[in-house]
Amino acid sequence: MTQTKKNQLMANPAKPYRRKGYINQRQLSTMKKIVLAVTILVLCSLLCTQVPAQQQLTMTIWVDKGCGGEYFVGDMLTVNWSVSHGCEITFWEVRPDGTRRKETTQPVFTGAGEGSMGWTLKDEGYGRRGVYAEAFSPLWGRATAQCEFYVRKKAADINVTVRDQDGEPISGANVSLNGTFVASTDTSGNVIIPEVDFGEHTITVQYEGEEQTSRMRIASTQKQFIEFVFTVEKRGSIQVRVFSQKGDPIENVDVYIDGFKEGLTSQDGTFTVSTAEGDHFVEVKYQDAQASQRVTVVKNQTTFADLTIYLEVYTTLSVFVKDDTGNAVADANVYLDTIFLGRTDSEGKVEERTTPGPHTVRVEKQGYNPSTQNTQIEEGGNTVTVVITAEDAAAYGILALLGFLYILKRRH
Repeated sequence: MTQTKKNQLMANPAKPYRRKGYINQRQLSTMKKIVLAVTILVLCSLLCTQVPAQQQLTMTIWVDKGCGGEYFVGDMLTVNWSVSHGCEITFWEVRPDGTRRKETTQPVFTGAGEGSMGWTLKDEGYGRRGVYAEAFSPLWGRATAQCEFYVRKKAADINVTVRDQDGEPISGANVSLNGTFVASTDTSGNVIIPEVDFGEHTITVQYEGEEQTSRMRIASTQKQFIEFVFTVEKRGSIQVRVFSQKGDPIENVDVYIDGFKEGLTSQDGTFTVSTAEGDHFVEVKYQDAQASQRVTVVKNQTTFADLTIYLEVYTTLSVFVKDDTGNAVADANVYLDTIFLGRTDSEGKVEERTTPGPHTVRVEKQGYNPSTQNTQIEEGGNTVTVVITAEDAAAYGILALLGFLYILKRRH
């Protein structure tokens, strides 16, 4: 180098002289890092492809209450792991909708063996949740594991059952929780009160004017059961149906149940009354006729009592009395079935009301032989003619003489 160039370099030290092919320290450091990274990648690739299957990374995880355990929001969840080789582990919490939330901002570095870590469960939905873990080692590969658990709300369902003294379910009973109406019992006598918070609660049941109250403490998510028993009168109903002998309904018939009058039949001949279950005596009365029947009433059912009243149907009977010459006989005594109907008028006639059916007409008058006649009286007007004959005068005189002689003999 000439003296002139050396003087120029000394005059301008900010621009040092560099020979051709010269490398500074910064460039050398960068090149070393690149070479080292490439070397590590090549080695990892070679080692990972040559790791025997039995030496690959394995991992198992579980939670402190066991996979499938139950937790509440705010509980501490402890995750335990066991790995076969040293590695780094990343954890995610699986939400009920299947999405994941990373629980660790940086991987957890661990050696072979067991370890644990924990976090507080947040309010991210109730039901099935889980922990998903992924382990990685440059030498031993990757491994994943998952453990499911459940997050429950601090509440439980309450099954309220209402029954009678015989164990039969009562439907329609009103159930309240802490003074607020919930629902009425169904046909099986049950009401489900869903998701009742932990703590003390008051359950009230009302049925037919009676009220019962009970207190219950909820401290578990398991369904709770409570039963109420009411002493109730089991009732059914009786429908009385009254017909005549012709099958026609009879209105205004007096209906008696066990000797007590309950009411009158309607236009269609029926009357319905509510009564306790069991045996009852049903009686109906109309005019001078009556009928009765014993029935058994079943709870919540209608028992039918069909009764027939035989009504007397009155008709008109006209009796004409004549002698053997066809002349009307007045003042004759007329009887119907031994019942005196009356005396014939000047036309030899007696007219009275009677009932249809077979009857016997008898006519008597002094000086005439009695006459009896059977007849069938129908509904509507009926006419019967009875002929009586005069007694024999000679025979009557002889009898009178014999009677006179008998009297004289007695006096003598």
